[in-house]
Amino acid sequence: MSKKKKSNSNQTFAISVFVGIVVLVGALFLVSKMQDKKTEEVYPTIAGVNQVKVDGFDTKDQPTFSNKDAKVEVVEFGDYKCPICAQWNKVVFPQLKADYIDNGLINFSFINYPFISKDSNLAALASEVVYKTHKDSFWKFQEQIYLKQEDETTTWATPDKLASIAKSVIPNLDEKQFKKDLYKKDAMKQVANDVAIANHYGVNGTPTIFVNGKAVDNPSLESIKAAIDAEINK
Repeated sequence: MSKKKKSNSNQTFAISVFVGIVVLVGALFLVSKMQDKKTEEVYPTIAGVNQVKVDGFDTKDQPTFSNKDAKVEVVEFGDYKCPICAQWNKVVFPQLKADYIDNGLINFSFINYPFISKDSNLAALASEVVYKTHKDSFWKFQEQIYLKQEDETTTWATPDKLASIAKSVIPNLDEKQFKKDLYKKDAMKQVANDVAIANHYGVNGTPTIFVNGKAVDNPSLESIKAAIDAEINK
């Protein structure tokens, strides 16, 4: 083979390799885009957060143990994938309920702050669907989702699992409809409202507890009780 033919052959091979790489990169990009779209369809980004106007702790649309005459309002910001939230709701919340909620001393509300991973949003949406369609079952659903919480590094809050947890506390639940409701604008808007409130007040982790509009330094029982007692005794 002459040097000229060999050179042409090398050029042709190089061009073929280059074209092959371009095609492969393009194919991988397309696959990645398709996967991103599919992921977004299952685990949606909460839209509209920046368009929400925050005007104080408006908890009228939030799950609440309510006593209108109570001097103290306590608000928890939580993420259902947060292991500390699960522990807080297992250890701290029952004591607050026994000492203050059951005695009518405080209003207690829960606000979503899904920030850990993509399925945090879906878990938050599920809680909003339960609250809207089966309000009396909300706190039982919350208890069960924390009890069935898996490792925070795994994507476990799937539509099927969330529907199964909801079904365990709402025996007559239409699971097919429940899964559809996860993606409706009403639920999206409410979670967007929650996130906007959290951002407005500088929430950057969970659980974060506010007592009469002031953040408690840490979510321990002792700190929260001290803050509540100080407000009651004013």
